[in-house]
Order: sequence, then structure tokens, then C-alpha cells
Amino acid sequence: MTGTAEPWMTVAAEPRMTVAAEPRMTVAAEPRMTVAAEPQSGQPPQGRLERMFSQRAGQVLTLFGRDLFGGPPAPGLQTSGPQTNGTPLLGMVGDEYRLGPGDELSLLLRGQVSRSRLYRIGADGLLLIEDLRPIAAAGRSLRDVREEVEAAIAVAHLQTQAFLSVVAPRQVGVLVLGQVARPGRQQLPAFATALDALQAAGGVLPDGSLRAIRLLEPGGQETLVDLYDLMTRGDGAATRLLADGTRLVIPPIGPVVAAAGAVKRPGLYELPAGDGGLTGPDDTADLLALAGGSLRPGQDRSTLLRYDAQGVERPQPVSAGTPLPLRDGDLLLHAPLGGARQGSVTLGGAVAEPGERPLAAGMRLAGLVDADMLPADIYYPVAILLRRPAAGGPPEMLALDLAALLAGHQGEEARDGDRLLLLAATDVAFLRSRAVLSLLAGRFPDPGAVAACPGLASLAAALTADPGGPLAAGPGALAATGMEGPPLPCPSLFIDDPDLLPFLLRQSVFLRRGVMRPGPYPVAGPVALSLLAPVAGGRHEGRELAHPGQVADAGGDGILLAGAVRQPGLRPFDGGSLRSLLTGAGAPLPDAYGLAAILDRADPAGPARRTHLFAPADVLAGRFDLRLRDGDRVTLFHQTEVMAAPDNPDTPDPLEPAARALLRERTIAVRGGVMRPGEYPVAGPAPLDLLLRVAGGLHPDADGARVELTPHPPAGPDTDPFAGQPRLLPQGSAGAQSIPPGSALRVGLRQRPQERRSVLLAGEVMEPGTYDLAPGETLSGLLTRAGGLTADAYPDGTIFTRESARLAEEEGLRRNARELDRQLAQMLGGKNPPDPARVDLLRRLTEDLRGVSALGRITVKADPGVLADRPELDIPLMPGDRIHIPRRPLTVTVSGEVLSPASLLFDPEKTPRDYLREAGGLTRYADDGRIFIIHPDGAAEPLRSGWLSHRAMAITPGSMLVVPRDAEPFEWLPLAQSITTILSQIAFSAAAIAAIQD
Repeated sequence: MTGTAEPWMTVAAEPRMTVAAEPRMTVAAEPRMTVAAEPQSGQPPQGRLERMFSQRAGQVLTLFGRDLFGGPPAPGLQTSGPQTNGTPLLGMVGDEYRLGPGDELSLLLRGQVSRSRLYRIGADGLLLIEDLRPIAAAGRSLRDVREEVEAAIAVAHLQTQAFLSVVAPRQVGVLVLGQVARPGRQQLPAFATALDALQAAGGVLPDGSLRAIRLLEPGGQETLVDLYDLMTRGDGAATRLLADGTRLVIPPIGPVVAAAGAVKRPGLYELPAGDGGLTGPDDTADLLALAGGSLRPGQDRSTLLRYDAQGVERPQPVSAGTPLPLRDGDLLLHAPLGGARQGSVTLGGAVAEPGERPLAAGMRLAGLVDADMLPADIYYPVAILLRRPAAGGPPEMLALDLAALLAGHQGEEARDGDRLLLLAATDVAFLRSRAVLSLLAGRFPDPGAVAACPGLASLAAALTADPGGPLAAGPGALAATGMEGPPLPCPSLFIDDPDLLPFLLRQSVFLRRGVMRPGPYPVAGPVALSLLAPVAGGRHEGRELAHPGQVADAGGDGILLAGAVRQPGLRPFDGGSLRSLLTGAGAPLPDAYGLAAILDRADPAGPARRTHLFAPADVLAGRFDLRLRDGDRVTLFHQTEVMAAPDNPDTPDPLEPAARALLRERTIAVRGGVMRPGEYPVAGPAPLDLLLRVAGGLHPDADGARVELTPHPPAGPDTDPFAGQPRLLPQGSAGAQSIPPGSALRVGLRQRPQERRSVLLAGEVMEPGTYDLAPGETLSGLLTRAGGLTADAYPDGTIFTRESARLAEEEGLRRNARELDRQLAQMLGGKNPPDPARVDLLRRLTEDLRGVSALGRITVKADPGVLADRPELDIPLMPGDRIHIPRRPLTVTVSGEVLSPASLLFDPEKTPRDYLREAGGLTRYADDGRIFIIHPDGAAEPLRSGWLSHRAMAITPGSMLVVPRDAEPFEWLPLAQSITTILSQIAFSAAAIAAIQD
């Protein structure tokens, strides 16, 4: 190939997805799915009563109020269940909060007296603060107690401000029993209600009562909690605050009735519990009102389905004037009457102006459709006429040929109430979607997709009602077996008229082979296959007729072209070659990789397929061509996909594993003076000039006279031992030289590549900024060049970071994550796998390990006086180093497993215990035996034993106390002895980054 670089060999700015040519998966036969009303995807599973009523009503019905417990626990609830985080949300404690024994308060004094202390209200209700008289706090609001404390502090200490807040609200123990997900004792904040207690217990089960919950208070008083009061009026006993020792008993659900049909809130409703004082619904009128009323005003027609004494369901008519009293198990089906317009016809679907048209005398259906109103993707083979029967009932569906209708070949007269629906290409495409083909093939589709698309539910019902019929067991169902189909959204056509979907499938011809988009295509009647095949992206030259319900082949398997081409897809087999395939619409994109592509071909000797590599550049240059066969699959790659780094476990490979393995078998390494050095997969020997162009061309500093080739050494005992030695290629041979696979190519450079030789110096120096390094320069020399330190500089807290140290730290964390994943996989495959809660805890730990960002900090001495006396401590600088000299700090930071991480005012008289107490104390997850301190220079040191009782260590300004997490939840792991170190690494990395950000 000669001349300038081809445009399709340019590297694109972003990667593209490769359309992999994979064989269709054959799905084993499964039993036909039974229609069942399923809730939306992501909703909790239905209870037994919900399933029973849904089957009776023919639509999904849920228990009124079940979504009350569908979300996460209320913020701030501290429960004893496995989902607790152990820390209440303090932001919920407002000024109106009533204090009581057990509440822990924080008092911060600033001014002439500066200190911070924690105080707990005693069992006698008194708040005891040194230097003040006892304050009666129990039963009073936080605002009142704060004002009294501020007044008392103002008298006791001059020029001193007081700040009082609730650190940890007291806890109340509530016993929740009966029909809840997690019965037992729940520890809740003092401001919790009955609803909070139920939420903490996992919510009421679908078979539990929402209307007869017994609330037993410590004094013996009993109250019935009706959650219907809360959901309908926003009040009731469910909003009362709970006292310590309260019991909640949730009995099984009581009598239940249901409302379905054209109501605003269909569902199941629990009847009141006997004579317990709970209200409604008492009759069908109350039930209709509780269900939100009718969808539209006007007359209605309701039917009450009721079981008699023998268990037989019998319908009873109901009118608004004569409501019937309700019984357990009643189902009210509501349907409004009237609403139909007279003297009009309707045009809908894929038209510019859908809607009703007045019916004129002698009006024809063809007069409804104007060709100028049709969109570009209109579907001509069929239109649907919905006609109102004279005897009433659902409309009759008729298939019309839209093309014949527009041409005037169908002159049927319009009738009052007719609806003519036109289809778009997106409507027809849904017939070959994944959900539709799964139902036709007898597979189980996503229940959420069925629930979201009424047309799919109607299709499932039709298949279940006639399991041996043409729709469920005909040729189309057999053709759908093994087909996957794209995941397409449900068109509005099948949401508004669900029965259209099974009707169109009965009217469809299933195009199977020889088309780009195989699947069902609805037609009004027999149609010439030569006219229908182009709609599906195929071509047919014969005169055969295709009939509704028939499977037809427009040709063979065709040629599948995928990947980096202008128009990927299936093409009919015409006996052409690779060169004809890769021209015109199949031409490669500008960023296509020209040295290797895949040809997947069926093996004529058996059922297997063989994969071959070829070079698209050779095909387009005329150096190579191959005659295609029916069923061939050709895949071209984007250059960014081929050159992606697949060895990084955290980055997904854009290519399929089989394709990546095939490309790795033949590569040529291009090094040195090229713009994009790397290893390039090739199909065979590659021309030198083409290889250099694919590598981005020569570098500006490249020496074109020094192109070195290291050939792949041949194998065998009789080969020349010097055949694999490097050799220089002769000048001017780029057009004729061919480089074999396995070789290495290096282009020389005229001068040594320039490296980045700068460092960043920031903070308290006289001239901060970026400095270019001199060979062998040290930190003291850089500080001298910057004019020295300022008067506010704190050299003991210098933050010195290096990229190599950061990469080493992060690799250690990722290595620990991989080791934990390996051990977890071994344990899950063993005889006694761990419980799911522990597995989830470990997976969260590995996610933290992968997500933690390292800093790469190195401990250095930056004081010029110290470096002058001890030159061995003067660190040599490297390009990319970052040095930050901070101001002298006045705080000590406490982080990790403490209740309130904070930066606290430095006090030379304070001990580590003082700082930890001012940060709220340790959490329940803290490892108090492995607390460590990070000194201002970045060095870490564990606190010595006895630190809680002795002042064993001096803490300097700018230090950080870090409390790591306890490793007790991970003691079941074989790597348990290393978990403590891992948790400390996470805490250290997070604390170090927080320190540099401050």
C-alpha cells in the first residue's frame, strides 16, 4: 500500500463498542409460563392474599399500606437488628426535644474559660455541671435547659460563652412481637414512634394486620394502633412517642376485601377489627371511596364477587344507591358506564394529528388518512381497525392493508365508533423484542417487563388460555426458540390497547433467514415475500406468497458484518468477496484497525466454526481477497479497542475473551521513535510503511536511518542460531519491507527523550511555585532557591509526596483486596459457607480497599538548620515531587471510629484521652488497642499501653489521632491475622488525605 495515510487508519478520540458476531444460543424447552400477576420489578414479593385476589381480579393488586415499609429504616434510628449502623443521626434533635434520664449532652465553653465536657442526665433527672448548681433537666425542652445553662455560665464565668447540644439521645427499648420481619427488642431514640418501631423491626409482613396493632404501655394502658388513620388522615396512635418498656403486638391480618377495575387506587383493604373503635369500610360505597373513587365521573356498574357457604364465587350487582355490607373475601369490580361518543370515528397511532373525526354520510375509511400526515417510519403492510359490535362487548379487530387503503383499493365504509390505528416501525420492532420472543418460545421473561407492559400480560394470558393453539405451539413459536431479540421498551400502542399485541402476532409472517432483522412482521393477508423482505432488511427475488402464521425464509443465513464499519448488520449472501463487502456501506470507519480483523466461518466438515484473521488494509489495497460463503461473520475492530490495556483487572476489556486471545497470538512490537509505541496484532506479515502509520507515524526526533528489526527466532535443531539477531533495515525499504509476526521493530532517536524535571513547592516559602531541578539537587538546595521559609512556616509538618510511593501504597491495598476476594471464593465453595451478612461485610471491605486513594507521603526533615547540621537527612529530589510547607497549626485532629471526628484546639496539658473524649468517645466498632498517632511530619506511632490512664506521650500541634476499626467481625477468615493491619492501612490513608486537604 503506497501513498498518503488512509483516513480510516486514524485513531478516533473515543472507543466504540464492537458488535460481536456470536452464534445464537439454543434454549432448552421449558414449560409454558402460567400467567400470574406480578408486581413491578424491585417490589417485595406478593403475599398469599395478594396473589389470590390478583388472580381473581385479573390485575396486580397489593395490600393498601404495604409500601409504608418498602424503604430503608428511618434516618437516625438505632436498632438492634443487623442493619444498624450504631450511630443515631444527631441532626434530628431539635430545640423542642424533651430531655430525660440517659441523654448525653456536650457543653463547650469558649472565652475566659475554655473546655469541652460530656454530661449525662442522671436517673434523678438532674444535670450536674461543675461550678454550677444542679439543673433539673428531665421533662424540659432542650431550648429551656440551654438558656438556663447559658445564664448560669454567664454568672459563674465572666466573658465566657456556653454551647449546649445533645451528643447521644437516650435510648428506649421497645419489644415488637408478631407478624414483623424481625421480631424482638428494638433500641430506638427517645423521639421514636410506633411507626419507627415497626420500621426498625423490618415492617409488617404481608400477612400481618395494619389495623389491629396492640400498643401496651408500661403502666398497663393498651391502645389499638390503626395505620389506616395515619395513611388517610395523617394522625392516630401511630404518631405517639414511645416510652421505655412499651410492647407492640402485631396479630395476623383480619378480614380483607378488595377493589379492582376502573378505580383510582385498586388494592386490598383490611376491614376494621370488630368493635375496637376502628372505622370503615363498612359497605361497598365506603370501599369505593377508600379506593379513591371511580376513574371518571358518571354512571357506574359494579359487581361484587362473594364466596358462599360452599366456597363457590358468585357475582352480585351493586349500585351506588343500594350498597351492600362487606364480608371477608369480597372483591368489588368497578366499571363506569357510558362515555362512548356518537357520530364520530377515531384515527390513532403513527399519525401527525391523531384524534376523533366527525362521521359524515358515506364516509370511507380511506378518507381518514392523509398521506401528508404519515411519518417517515410508517408501516404499510397492515393497519388495525377496531369496530364496535352492535351487541356490545369488546371491539372487534380487523387487519387492513394500509398501502391498498391509500391507493384506493379498499373502499370500506366507516361506521360510528370505528378506530383506525396506524403502526410505526418502532411498534412493529417490539414484536421481535426479547420479552415477546421469550414468551413465544415458552421462556420466562422478566416479571417487571410484563408488569410494565399490559400488552405482554395480554400475550401471556392468550398463550396460557390456548397452550396448543397456533400462537403458543405454531411455527412462529418454534422459530422464536433460540432467538434472543433486543431489549426494547414497550410502545404506548400496547399500553393503551394491550390486546393488539397477540392479535398482531396472529397476523404475522415470521421472517427467519436472509434478513437483517428476523422476527414477526404483521400483514393484512397473503403478501409477496419480495415486498415484505425489504422491510426486515433483506432481499428476495422470487414470487412466493407469505401468509399470516407462516415462517418464511428470504434467503440463506447471510453475511454478518460487525464492528468498525459504516453500516454493520446482516447482508444477503450474493456470492461476493471480502473486497466487495468492505466497500460502500460496509467500508471501514476512520478509526478502524487495518492490520487484523476476524472472519468466522462454518466448518464444512462438522458443526463447529473456525476463526481466521485477515488484514482489512491488505483487502482494500488489493493484496488479499477471499470469496465469501453463506453464514460468514466478519468483525472489524476499532483501534482503541485493540490497543486497550486488558491486563488491568479494574478495567474491563472492550473485546470478547476469544477475540483478545486470537489477537494476542500474532503481534509485532513497535518501539522507540514512533508516536504510539506498543504491540500491534497482525493477520500476517505487515508492510513496514503501513505498520509505522498505524503506530502514529515517526516521532519528530526519530532517526529514520536507524530502523532495527529483531525477527522471531525460528524453531528446530537445524536453524541458523543467528537468524533471530537484530539487524538494521536498509534505508528506503519501507515500501518493500515486510515484517513477520512475532518480530520486534525499534526506530532510533536522534537525542535522548526529555523527561519532566520539575517539582512543586508550595506553602510557607518566600517564592512558592514550580521549579526545574538541577542534577542531584536536594531539598535544602530547593528551599534556598525559593528564598527560605517564612516566619509562620512549620517545617516539622512538611508534606512531601512522591508518585512512586503513592503507586506502591495503592498496589498494596489492591493486592489485599484481591487476596480477600480469593479467600472468600474458596469459602463460598466449601462445605460450610459463611452467612450472607458476613459475606456482604467482607465485600464492602474489599470495595473500600479498591476505592481508597493513597497519598504517597514520605517522612522528611525540612528545617534548614537541621539539614545543615545533618546533611545525611537531606533527601535528593526527583521529578514530580510535591512539597508543601504548612503554617504552624493550632489544632489536633481526631479521626476514625469516634462519635464526632473533629479538629480540636491544641492544649499542651491535654492527654490523648482528653482529645478522644472531646471527639465524643469511641464507637462500638473501635479497636481501642491499636490507636495510633500521625505526627506532623507524617510518621505514625502506636500509643503505648496504659495510654488511657497515663500521660505517656506528648502530642504536638498538627498531630492526628486515628482510631482504626475493630477486626472482630472478620475473625472467621483465614486471613484474620492480617485484617487488623488492613483496617489500619485504610484508616491511615483516609486520615493522611484528610490532613493534607486541611
